[in-house]
Amino acid sequence: MERPPRDPVARTVGPVALLPLVALLCAMLLLPARATALEQKQGDASLRVEYQFIRTGAFYSQDEKLDYWTTDTQVLMLSGDYAITDRWTVFAALPFVRKRFNSEVPWGGDPHNPNDPYWVDFVPPDKQFWDDGSYHGALQDFSIGVSYQIVKNQWTLNPYISYGAPATDYPFFAKAAIGKNLWTIPVGMSFSFVPYFSDWHFDGNVAYVFSEKPLGYNVDYWLADLSGGYWFKENLSVNAFLSLKYVRDGVSLLSPIFINEDATFPPIYPADFDTVEWWQHDRLVGNRNLNLGLGFDYFFSPEWKMAGSAYSSVWTEESNEIDFAVTLSFTRYFSGE
Repeated sequence: MERPPRDPVARTVGPVALLPLVALLCAMLLLPARATALEQKQGDASLRVEYQFIRTGAFYSQDEKLDYWTTDTQVLMLSGDYAITDRWTVFAALPFVRKRFNSEVPWGGDPHNPNDPYWVDFVPPDKQFWDDGSYHGALQDFSIGVSYQIVKNQWTLNPYISYGAPATDYPFFAKAAIGKNLWTIPVGMSFSFVPYFSDWHFDGNVAYVFSEKPLGYNVDYWLADLSGGYWFKENLSVNAFLSLKYVRDGVSLLSPIFINEDATFPPIYPADFDTVEWWQHDRLVGNRNLNLGLGFDYFFSPEWKMAGSAYSSVWTEESNEIDFAVTLSFTRYFSGE
């Protein structure tokens, strides 16, 4: 069996409408099965279903560690791609995300409640309370994009651009918020390198993500990941990987912009945080984190693949660290031939 390559690195998830994804999936289901190859053919396609579980812990800001809550996130993502030519591919993804806030201290762990009485100067427009300890979920961000494949000797390059936007109007003021509810435009390149006569393979992705600017603040960010894997068998590869998110600017959680102008020092929390900036602080804070993990790819056949990974944070700044996360996905490949 010809060894199929690893899936292209997932682009940033993030709707113009659900119609393009539905049309893409319907078109793929009409195609015969194929074995994946390094060089794509017009009509080649794949369809993937992925489950993720993510446990986050302490928040780190300016050498301060806030460690009195955790969150649990579950994600079910449907994604696919379709080669419209031998070079150009259209791809799309849509995740359903559910999340819960877990207090780790007797006094409640600071749930974010838009119905609290201290909101006077600014009245929250969205009164949904999601930090009650139960799971809350919704469709998160739909994304669609195009990529162009370049194959040169042992290298495969895939520059791409995509557009992502919220599929539903989910709340963003909550520790259990499932996202930032902002549109994004990732521009980047995924790549793979397979040395001659070797069972090693190396994959990566680098993207600059242009983001909607909440309250005029620049929260654009870099995404990058790099992995190295080894084919122990013709259909089994194990890999190690690093992944990075780095917001260029953003705001520190301890910034004074979140505090009322007439607040005393030190400010009283939460009464002195009655501001529109605090309402949107999860959108404004400059999240930065580096994760390390292990993964595998297992092909049942040239048409079916199972993949999984486990990872956790090794460095965190202005963000919650990932205590642990696991993923499991199944991919079906199709051929246009």
